[in-house]
Parts: sequence; structure tokens; C-alpha cells
Amino acid sequence: MALLSALSSALPFLHPTRTPASNLPPCRFHLRPRRSLHRPSSSPVPPLLPSPVAFSASALPLGELVERDWSFLDANATNNEEQRADKARRIISTADIRGTGSRVLAALPTLSFVDRVVESAPCELLVAIHESLFVLAMIKESHDLVRCWQGGVDAVPERFSPFDAVFICYFPGMGVSIDQLLISLAGKSSPGARVVLSFDQGREVIEQNHRQQYPDMVTNNLPDRTELERAAMEHSFHITEFVDEPTFYLAVLRFHD
Repeated sequence: MALLSALSSALPFLHPTRTPASNLPPCRFHLRPRRSLHRPSSSPVPPLLPSPVAFSASALPLGELVERDWSFLDANATNNEEQRADKARRIISTADIRGTGSRVLAALPTLSFVDRVVESAPCELLVAIHESLFVLAMIKESHDLVRCWQGGVDAVPERFSPFDAVFICYFPGMGVSIDQLLISLAGKSSPGARVVLSFDQGREVIEQNHRQQYPDMVTNNLPDRTELERAAMEHSFHITEFVDEPTFYLAVLRFHD
């Protein structure tokens, strides 16, 4: 019910419409990771999702909606609130976002991280991508100007590119290798763009906790320096900063076209 309430308040296109449900064609609706939604009409809709649903809420069989729970990323036993805020500011500063003309992409962010980006790094465009409709709804409800897209980096429309800064907030949950990620980002980055991979609790939490508890969602570890250097060199990036501490991970790559 919490998910339905959040989606109903943040996604106006899920509200009941004037079109009677009896006039709509039979529909079975599934949401899958990194798959876009499709609607049968071309009427204007808010720019939250790639192809928002035009069916009325009463016609939507919500029992088939697949929404995986990413709330474990909000649970943080490693840091108190002040430490978490300090680390977020440190991560954001490494992207070197310069003024309101910048275009920024955040992959798998938490709402609190988006809050920090909006507060500390004003930009022309901020795009948030995530598998979870619930997380996207919360972001959109708090920051209406943030463009929200369901899926991975490849799902982001070309019209938003090129990006000047990219935050990969939880690489182990993206379902791609580091090579696949950098190949995709190379085609969406401006010359000199910075790609920031980070996790404010460090790799041990992922390897000893997340991968055991959520094996279907957390499919990779954070790349070590050797792996990252090899991938960066092969795909037109170079490392400008690398920190791999027990309670903090940060890797900054710069794109050179």
C-alpha cells in the first residue's frame, strides 16, 4: 500500500482518468528491470518515465507489478548522519560540476544523495536512473525538475547527452561489468567529463553482507584499482582519484575523447 500511495501522489498519470475502464483493451502489465513502459496513446504526460502508462489506475492489475526493495541502501550502520553528509559532499565535489550549464547523471542514487546534489551542485539538467519506480517516485515528489528514468545507462535518451558528470552510486547493483558501463558512458559523456563510482560504506559491506542477502540484485563487487585501470585505459578514461578504504570507496575517472 505504501508503494501504491507513493506512486499515486508522485505520478499523476497513474490517477484514474475520465476514460471508462470498460472501453480499454484487456491489459496484463508487468514491470521488469531496465524495460521501458509503453502507452497506447500519444497524449502529453509528465516526463518522469520513458513511456508512461495511459491506463486508468482502476484498470491496472497492481498484483503483477514487480518492485524489488532497494531500501537496504538507505540503511547505514557504518556512518551517522553527519558522516554520511560529509561523504556525500566529498563524492559530489570530485565531479567538478561547474555552474548551471552542466548536465549530470546519477545512477542508482538514494533520495538523500539527490537531495545533496540539488543543494550543493546546481546544474542545467539532473537525470536520475533507477530500476525502482518507488525510488523514482520519491525523487520526483521531492524534486520535480529532476528527470527520472527507469532502467540503466543505455535507457537514457540521447537528447539528454552529453553529460559533464556521472555518479555511479551503487555499481554492484547495475547488472553490468565495468567494461560494459564505460563503453556505454563513453558515448554519453562530454570531453573532460568525470565519472564517479562511490559507496559511502565501503566494499566490505557489499562483499560480506549485500551479496549474501540480495544475490539477485547485487551481482558485482566494486572494481579494484587494477581492474579499473585496465578498463579505463581501454575505453578512453583515466583515473584521477582512487580511495578503497574499509568504510569508504571512491573512484574518479575522466573521459578524454
